[in-house]
Amino acid sequence: MSVAYYIVPERPVPDLDCFVDGKALAHVRDGVIERLCRESRVRPLEDFQSENPEDAAAFFEDAGIDLPSDGFPPEQWFAAADGLETVRALLARVSELAAKGKSAAVTDDLRHYEEVLVGLERAGVRWHLAVDF
Repeated sequence: MSVAYYIVPERPVPDLDCFVDGKALAHVRDGVIERLCRESRVRPLEDFQSENPEDAAAFFEDAGIDLPSDGFPPEQWFAAADGLETVRALLARVSELAAKGKSAAVTDDLRHYEEVLVGLERAGVRWHLAVDF
C-alpha cells in the first residue's frame, strides 16, 4: 500500500478534475513540509486534513481497529484561498527538497493541488485533504 494525500471538494465542480496523485507529498518525512510551512508563516498542509466520520469508522472496522469511544470529529471544510496560500508558499521553497531527491515529484503534486484549488476558489467550493492508505 502507498499513502497519498488527495483533495476532497465539498461538492462536485463541473469540468474540474480534482484528482491529484499526492503520493510524493505523503512520503516526505522528517517534518520537512511542516518546517517549510512554519518558516514561511503559513498554515501547515496537514492542518487541512479531515475525514468523513462514516468513512473513518468503516476504515477502522475493516482494519479490525477499535472505534474511538468518543467517535470521530465532524468533517471540516476549508476555503480554497487558505490552501492556496500554503501550497504557493511550499512551491516557493520546494527546491529545499532537492537534497532528498524528491523535489520534482513534490513540485508536480503541489502544482496539481494549486490547479485544483484555483478551480475550487473560482467555484466558491470548500475542500479538505484526505488520506488514502
